[in-house]
Amino acid sequence: MSAAGGNSNERISPIDDDYIANLNALTRDLDDIESIAASALSDKPIEHAATQRIVGASTGLTYTELTDHHRQRREVEGWGEADIADILDPIALRQLDGWRAAQRVPWERGDLVVVGVSGLIGALGNLYDNQVDAAVLSGLSLLKKTDLLRRWERETARLPIDYTGPKFGGPAHRVRSAGHDIGRFFAALHQIRTGTFEGTWWEDGQRMFAQETVTRSGLPFAQAPERHLAVALLLKHWAADFVTPMNLPLPGWTLLSEMTNPALRKFANDAYAGTNSGDGLNLRSGMLTPSLGMLATEVVIRTHTHLGAYRSTGTPRLATSAATKHTEMLLAAHAAAGAISLSKTTAAAIAGETVVAARHLNIPVLMRIGMLALKVRSDAAARAEAGAPSWEQLLADEAATWTLPEALTIAELLTNSVGPSPADEAVGGR
Repeated sequence: MSAAGGNSNERISPIDDDYIANLNALTRDLDDIESIAASALSDKPIEHAATQRIVGASTGLTYTELTDHHRQRREVEGWGEADIADILDPIALRQLDGWRAAQRVPWERGDLVVVGVSGLIGALGNLYDNQVDAAVLSGLSLLKKTDLLRRWERETARLPIDYTGPKFGGPAHRVRSAGHDIGRFFAALHQIRTGTFEGTWWEDGQRMFAQETVTRSGLPFAQAPERHLAVALLLKHWAADFVTPMNLPLPGWTLLSEMTNPALRKFANDAYAGTNSGDGLNLRSGMLTPSLGMLATEVVIRTHTHLGAYRSTGTPRLATSAATKHTEMLLAAHAAAGAISLSKTTAAAIAGETVVAARHLNIPVLMRIGMLALKVRSDAAARAEAGAPSWEQLLADEAATWTLPEALTIAELLTNSVGPSPADEAVGGR
């Protein structure tokens, strides 16, 4: 069969039309060999034309010469245009489709522009986070004046989670117990169901536990033993507090106030309290406000990628390769916003804000960056796993077939069918 055996240093081009045409020619030669083998194993006459094609195959050709030779055979024998589907079996075609789908799609100029614009939006949101947060607070203050929020505030009066007695009072009282921490929902719910405030405070390095059943004025706390009523009261109370300047602590933040390290407890309190009412790190300034910039970035990039998919395929659904590029674009845009967030936090801390500078951290974006980085790494690993086998692996797999007894039988049949060479006859005549 045809083989390239000339210049071993000649580089073979990637899979293109000539490469597929060469594979198609080799596939036809393999079909002839299989036909000869099947006839020999079933004791049927061997097709002489197939034998002559195999025996007369050119050898010692460079890849370029081999390509020209196969092109001439295609024209003489009228094979028609070569197609990859004519070469691969259904299993191999599915593997090829999977491999193509998993390949990374290179970025285009439009992708760079979109990432730049969306990253700029996110970065500006972090640079002017104080102004954005003030606008958000102003909007929430309007909600606080609505009849609904006022009614909820009245309905949830005298709940135990609002205890402001000694060790638990002050403007930052919401960070000193679990009652206003949405990350400690069940602890807060337990207080409402039992009508008992529970908190932790420290004195002379000793952890102290507090339980109170009455308000500072001596009235008993309201309670709701029924679970569904307690849940309704808790959510209403949190909603009424969310629209206030102090808002609510970040999820799980109150646990820092219960740690053994006094510096950590002070950091948790000061970061939440801020320098003025409402300018500290809370659920609004730490999650809601930063999420607006992150959401704008997501909308711009998602609109771009899904519109591109719709123009290409007629459906906004992203293929595997397009989804991989989509993840890379999101990571790049959010990374720009995250870098500005960290830079501004550092600058504010150096400028004198100290622990209050933590309010400039864009926590949602930093978390999103981490998730996207893991996804990009996972996509790269999936591409490597779904990649085509190396030439060494193909050689090892294919060379193993020539140790089969059938291969030796084919070689013997081909030798016998063409007769001894002149050199063999000369040797035999001696």
